[in-house]
Amino acid sequence: MEGGVSALEKNVAELTVMDVYDIASVVGQEFERVIDVYGCEAIARLMPKVVRVLEILEVLVSRNHINPETEELRLELDRLRVERADRIEKERKHQKELAIVEDVWREEAQDLLTQIAQLQEENKQLMNNLSSKDVNFTEEEFQKHEGMSERERQVMKKLKEVVDKQRDEIRAKDRELGLKNEDIEALQQQQNRFIKINQDLRHRVTVVEAQGKALIEQKVELETYLQAKEQEFGKLRAEYGKLREKLQGEQGPDGGEIETEPNTEDSAPDSERLALDLTDPNRPRFTLQELRDVLHERNELKAKVFLLQEEIAYYKSEETEDENKTTQPPSIIQPKTPTQQESGIKRLFESHLKYSYLLIFTSWLVCLLSIVILLQDVYGHNADGSSWIDSR
Repeated sequence: MEGGVSALEKNVAELTVMDVYDIASVVGQEFERVIDVYGCEAIARLMPKVVRVLEILEVLVSRNHINPETEELRLELDRLRVERADRIEKERKHQKELAIVEDVWREEAQDLLTQIAQLQEENKQLMNNLSSKDVNFTEEEFQKHEGMSERERQVMKKLKEVVDKQRDEIRAKDRELGLKNEDIEALQQQQNRFIKINQDLRHRVTVVEAQGKALIEQKVELETYLQAKEQEFGKLRAEYGKLREKLQGEQGPDGGEIETEPNTEDSAPDSERLALDLTDPNRPRFTLQELRDVLHERNELKAKVFLLQEEIAYYKSEETEDENKTTQPPSIIQPKTPTQQESGIKRLFESHLKYSYLLIFTSWLVCLLSIVILLQDVYGHNADGSSWIDSR
């Protein structure tokens, strides 16, 4: 469970593979309750179907977890391409406008130069006419000539102002174009940085998920190993029950013989007693030290399972924090096909059904050890518990 919310209460679009495992755990616990009440036969046909449904759910959740990420990346890439195309189109239009303005400016400048040349030619002609003719201008004619010169100066002044204004506009357009290019370069650098960050996050998420799956598989293997040990303990317990019944049956009719037998065996040599025990068909098949070793091994395996559960919880919380902190979508992980690995749902489901009997077995094992110690006291075994339990 993540964030205190049950996997069954989450939105379907937000489910992950870990949530499917949590759902499988809940279903396994419900099956355990049904087994405790009605027995294994009640769900023998239902359990494989439920396991198959959970496996299908695991595959679908993996695919749904990948497809939205791919779609978001594709949309982001399309958006960046559209923005880049828009910027290129604007730059192209700007270049066309600058070219048009420059052509207009050149045409106007050429027209002005042509007018200036014409005016200069007319001025020369007038000066030649004045020099060739010795004519005295009147005051009115002189004012008229001055007025024409003044109009020419005003025209030249206006033309110069127009040229200066167009030059300033061209310079402003050039500066704006330079700023646009700088913005484009900054956006490209930012895009490259985001791509690197996204790749790093994908790598981290891939590593974390691989570690989590490895821990889950190791946990399932350890629980399977514990179940095998439980079966061995069950066989030992059944064998011990048979031996105890035989001892109780022999104590009833032959009580005196049993009481005097230890003294006789104490007086016999150790080699004869060992030979007698080895030829006895009802001799025990285990010692107290062997039971202690098995119990110690079971405790170590249980501690390993506990540590693995803590590591899985830690990686789950770390993955949740990474998803909340990052704005980029997580990495795209190709789901493994059924031929690549066995479904984790099936192993997790089976391990839950097996692990439920561990506490019951522990209590039986404690009772077994107590009975063994009691029998050692009755039949005079040594303190280290290395000798066999006599059945006669």
